[in-house]
Amino acid sequence: MVDRNQSTFHIILLIVLCGALYFPYLDSTPFFDKGEPREAMAVQDIVQRGEWLVPLKRATDIPSKPPLFHWSAALTSRVTGKLNEATIRFPSALYATVGVLILYLLGQKLFGTRVALLGAAILATTSVYADQALSARVDMTLSFFVTLSLVLFYSLYRGFLTSQLWYYVFYALLGIGTLAKGPLGIVLPALVIGTFVAVKRRWDLVPKFCLHPGVVLTVVLGTGWYVVAVTRGGEGFFDRQILQENLSRFAGGSGHNHPPYYYLPYLFALGAPWCLFLPFVLWDAVKQGFRSEEDSLFLKVWFVAMFVFFSVAMGKRSVYILPLYPALSLLMALWFYHHGVATGGRIFFYRILAAVAGVLASLLLIIALGSLWNHDPSWFFSSIERFLKAKDRANLELVKNSLATFGWSFTMVSLLSSLLWLSLARCLWSSRLRPGAHRLVLISILLAFVIRAIVMPVIAEAKSYRPFMEEVNQRVKPGDKLYLYGGAFNSDPVVFYRGGPIETLEQPAETVAAKIGRGSAYLILAERNWVKLQKLNPSLPPPLLKSTGTGPEGDARIVLVQAEAL
Repeated sequence: MVDRNQSTFHIILLIVLCGALYFPYLDSTPFFDKGEPREAMAVQDIVQRGEWLVPLKRATDIPSKPPLFHWSAALTSRVTGKLNEATIRFPSALYATVGVLILYLLGQKLFGTRVALLGAAILATTSVYADQALSARVDMTLSFFVTLSLVLFYSLYRGFLTSQLWYYVFYALLGIGTLAKGPLGIVLPALVIGTFVAVKRRWDLVPKFCLHPGVVLTVVLGTGWYVVAVTRGGEGFFDRQILQENLSRFAGGSGHNHPPYYYLPYLFALGAPWCLFLPFVLWDAVKQGFRSEEDSLFLKVWFVAMFVFFSVAMGKRSVYILPLYPALSLLMALWFYHHGVATGGRIFFYRILAAVAGVLASLLLIIALGSLWNHDPSWFFSSIERFLKAKDRANLELVKNSLATFGWSFTMVSLLSSLLWLSLARCLWSSRLRPGAHRLVLISILLAFVIRAIVMPVIAEAKSYRPFMEEVNQRVKPGDKLYLYGGAFNSDPVVFYRGGPIETLEQPAETVAAKIGRGSAYLILAERNWVKLQKLNPSLPPPLLKSTGTGPEGDARIVLVQAEAL
């Protein structure tokens, strides 16, 4: 009864942790990059046209990913009656939260409640996981179903689940996982399971799992939608989602090509702030090899198999390795609890980390005390402004202005963070790693506030086209003719914030320049294209509207002009 009460308390703690890290920030930033508005348009197509089976972008373009994430976001929008950044990002936050709880339940079965709680907290606060929990993209959906499939497999393997019904649930999850991001939903779990079986030499499991009747569920759910989608989308769908997004991406020739060592630095960068301890965890794991006991062996196979697979693949993006972090988080928690007495060189390296933490604590304390003295939270950044490039100074100015609006709250966060970093430094200096890990969880919560409530919103507003499109929608009524012209800017967010497809104009610049300035139609184009049209026709009147947002790359302001129907 005590363990059950403790488990319930831990689950509540994790829900509160994820609630503090993810959900308050779902609508804190408008869409401003290339990925989110691209997926948002497919959600928009489902909500507006009711096209659930094969949603399209701009009502004509085949999306690059299967629709499981889009279905989840569209369902959220239907339930809430809203189609905005928060409802479209909500599924990622929900999948992330449930994924944390699933990892806790697995860790509890394998290693006990304390290791499970720390492992789940590490996963929730790892930077790449927290970032994708707030992203309107498919990666968290894939990570969730891969994690759930592997947890279910190992629970069946260990005998935690004995009913035959769970086998069918396992195969159904594999099939559904393909609707998150294609064949990876099956390939990644199969790779980990196959490697684990080979390492354990449990060849008896091959017919048990491969010849199970539930395989039919995987085949039906995994291929059923693709068969229907190919009949609807034809050769274009097959080329886009099967060839380009899977085979070409793996073998090269579809963009994002990088060398095999590409993920080595990202493994650490994306694992912040826990990357402080990652070298020690990996070093001890390598020394132990595959001779570890069965439960930690499964986690090691999970991590290594996925890391090797993504490293071998030619097409690489940093976020692809997201599904290996659940295993790494639980391995790290296990390391914290099983870490022995530090001696010799290990103490030296821990004290180097302690010195780094102490410097950060001192810096934050100076910022906090300086803001109290100057009554200006952004005072510290003014002193470093002259050392930055012009573009970086512009971004810093935005952050400074944002800090000024937070006033005392930022000062208190800086002061509290300073105390936590100082406490972490003391723990590291005396090699008390487990208390240090608890402090790092608290530091992550405060860091999330600074990044997501202060830094990211001002950067997003500087790049987003949302304010511009809000003005456009006030001026250009739904029945008015509106066109997009030129390819010098990313028009996906423009289309999304317009609320529906916009016709693209493909005419010579001379023809367009002759018709601008009068008429009942409107044209949205990049400012650089507008300058070119002005050179062709110097008598053109100034644009009706000009965006403050510069687009995903930070170099593409757009304008609205009036023109004859084209």
